[in-house]
Amino acid sequence: MLYVINGNEVEPLIQVSNFEMVQEVKGGFSVTLTTHNKDRKNPAYSLLKEESIVSVGDYEFRIKSLEENIFGKQITALNVFYDLVDIYKKDIYGGTRTFSDFVAFVLGGTGWGFTFDNSLNDHRLIENFGQNNVIALVNALCQVYQCEFMILPNNRIHFAKEISGDYDAQYRYGHNVKALSKNVDTTKLKTYIEGYGAESPNGGQLYVSYTSPYESIFGKREAEPVHDDRYMNADSLLEYLKTKLIDYPEVTFELDSIELLDKELGEKVWLIYEPLNIEFQTRILSQKKKLVNGKIVTASVVLGNTLPKNMSDILVSQKIEIDENKKITRSKFEQTNDRIEMEVEKVGESIANLKIEATQIEARVNNKIDQTEASLNIKADQINTSVNNRITNEVSTINQRADGIDFRVQNNAGNIANLSIGLNGLTSTVSSQGGQINGLGQRMGAAESSISQTAYQLQFKVSTTDFTGNRIVSMINQDAWSVSIDAQRINLNGATIVNGSITGSGEITGQTKINVGTDLTVGNNINMQGYGGNKITFADMTSIVSNGSGDLAFDLWGALTIQSYMTKFYGGVDFSNAYVSGLDASSVNGMRFALNSATWGNNPNKSGRLYLNSYQWCPVYSG
Repeated sequence: MLYVINGNEVEPLIQVSNFEMVQEVKGGFSVTLTTHNKDRKNPAYSLLKEESIVSVGDYEFRIKSLEENIFGKQITALNVFYDLVDIYKKDIYGGTRTFSDFVAFVLGGTGWGFTFDNSLNDHRLIENFGQNNVIALVNALCQVYQCEFMILPNNRIHFAKEISGDYDAQYRYGHNVKALSKNVDTTKLKTYIEGYGAESPNGGQLYVSYTSPYESIFGKREAEPVHDDRYMNADSLLEYLKTKLIDYPEVTFELDSIELLDKELGEKVWLIYEPLNIEFQTRILSQKKKLVNGKIVTASVVLGNTLPKNMSDILVSQKIEIDENKKITRSKFEQTNDRIEMEVEKVGESIANLKIEATQIEARVNNKIDQTEASLNIKADQINTSVNNRITNEVSTINQRADGIDFRVQNNAGNIANLSIGLNGLTSTVSSQGGQINGLGQRMGAAESSISQTAYQLQFKVSTTDFTGNRIVSMINQDAWSVSIDAQRINLNGATIVNGSITGSGEITGQTKINVGTDLTVGNNINMQGYGGNKITFADMTSIVSNGSGDLAFDLWGALTIQSYMTKFYGGVDFSNAYVSGLDASSVNGMRFALNSATWGNNPNKSGRLYLNSYQWCPVYSG
């Protein structure tokens, strides 16, 4: 039953003649018919207008051509799939994507669904795909993937390399197949072709040639050479040349043989064509259906030919596919309105990727063999680069901004080296987790050294944290006015010259010789720690000597002057080898005595002197 749909109105269409529905493997699908309104008994007649819809079973066709006269109306309608010519895809969806991705983009939002053979769903590169109407994009997609599409009921499309299949049907022209009409064209027939592939790494270019077996029939007819640097394998290029060579006459036959009317659209049929003494494979290129007793039946078909095929061609197709997968390199390109992404892969060895967006550029190179990777990220306000070795777990990074640059090297063990350069200063840091500190004989849980430099200050810092949690830090701070050293121990090896005062608290230890050219100020005590005798020597060779046994000796070239309010002696005082003079008072065994110029004792020759020894004592006088 036929219906006409015009807006919200739906009416059955009767009184129909000359009905033909033609469907082609290349996608064409149309209906032509003539109708009239005899005795005003055709309800849909008034609805038949430009752009109204004729419904045939589960298909709908929109009227594109209408001729009307006093006898009736003659219309031509296209399947409503072709309404999609008025839907424009404004976005760009180019790049390397799967067939499913491309079709989903094209038919998205149209109300049409799709199916496809699995053999189509591989990755292909289509640059700048988009910005066109849906029908143009479908045709472009079929051109790239070398496939066909078929319109199915209920607004669905099916894509396949070839619609229908090969059921090994065979016919002989002029015997069980007779033509209503035929067309034979040998204009494009060629029997020889040459192909040029990629440049070889060792120099030279890949070259192959192919001669058709039909050269013995048609002679040598050379086709235009093929140049395609995607091919690096001779077998693959050879099979590609065969697909580009038309070595058979192009023929079409319109047939009404009952044996062919039940064939599927696109089905392959072997045809023996005796006038040229060749056998080649044809297909059901189109079906013409008519309305017979209220039913739509196939009335005739059109046979057309493709490349001659045989059983080995199945293996050839597989071989092409396998060889293409063995390409040394393959590339990928994706483009949308806001992004471009490119990728080149050396199969099993390395991948290079470049991604360009409105806000950033990303570049990455990955070597699968030595497990290394380098990346670059560029934004308007910063640039990041990194190199990663997955085997040694080492990573180096550089972060560059308008106000500074950071350099960093690290590994998974926690070892990190960092250098930061900014407008206000420079800082470098080296840190480690675990290790042995030389000279300390102590395992450390963490260690870090850093250098910080500004216009006014330099700071050097080394810190460690042992496994008990104790933190040890040494630091040197330098500015224009001073240098500060903070450490548990400061070792000065070699001559140390100090021009200025040394102040503060603490100890100076070790065997280092201290030579002070000016005054030396000591807070409290001076401790002589050397073994045996100790000696303090003055510039005129006068010295104070300790013999290491508790005796102290003054070695003087001149006089020893003691000036004090009171001088006290405890213990024995031995003047056996000394002269005593000029005393105002003295004390011996708690007795006081006075001295003047008189002669004392039994020694009248020692005028003004007091001579004391163990054998002679002087009496005590006051005066």
